[in-house]
Amino acid sequence: MYTVLTIPRLLAKHRSLFAQMVIRNIEMRYRGSVLGLIWSFAHPLLMLAVYTFVFGIIFKARWGIDTLDQNRAAFPLIMFCGLMLFNLFAESVNTCGALIVQNPSFVKKVVFPLELLPLCTVATTFIFGLAWLCLLFVGIAIFLQTFSWTMLLLPLTLLPLLLFTAGISYAVAAFGVYLRDIPQLVGVVTQILFFMTPIFYPVSLVPENLRWLLTLNPLTPMVEETRKLLLYGQQPDYLLCLGLWLLAFFIFQLGAACFCKMKKGFADVL
Repeated sequence: MYTVLTIPRLLAKHRSLFAQMVIRNIEMRYRGSVLGLIWSFAHPLLMLAVYTFVFGIIFKARWGIDTLDQNRAAFPLIMFCGLMLFNLFAESVNTCGALIVQNPSFVKKVVFPLELLPLCTVATTFIFGLAWLCLLFVGIAIFLQTFSWTMLLLPLTLLPLLLFTAGISYAVAAFGVYLRDIPQLVGVVTQILFFMTPIFYPVSLVPENLRWLLTLNPLTPMVEETRKLLLYGQQPDYLLCLGLWLLAFFIFQLGAACFCKMKKGFADVL
């Protein structure tokens, strides 16, 4: 029977297997490529360079914060921060859509803990996401030339994002076995969320009567609060962060419970 402690106990019991699978995913990501793991830094670095050129130099875009708008590189960094968080979520969820279907051999092994598969995918994505975070810190050091103690509070927003992403990934992986249209559906939904998340625009630009649409997206406060910590040097809304933690924990438990209940029929469907 599934309980709140099911997944933590599973991780503790199979921590060695979990670590091996994550390492395997990391090695397979760029296996056979010339640059290998260098791509994990090259890709976001190229993205940051393009954003800086297009939005900072050509369009001379501004975010509406006087202390940052004086710096042309501030706008690309603000966007890069939002894009980093969104990619952590979207890549994990999109990968899990066909995760179980693509690994039928694991399903047929009675002793294999299938609950580890979505978690390994999310963990791998977040590990590669560290490259984005490192480049963001480098960009802050070079272009903004300022660091704030609020950066130490980054776990307040990253950990809820991790839990929330894992919960959604569990649900998507489970339903993807029974509904083969799930990967395509998830791709469309994440594309919609991309534009419904304040990545390329501040929330203040959205008409007040339509801002409630953004509040329906849990990624919105996660992105906004993370920017406060990393770029604005502001303390987060602690009450809002508490709400994010509770929501993320609920989604994680709901997704994990759904996966544990539905996995009994995986072998029959596959």
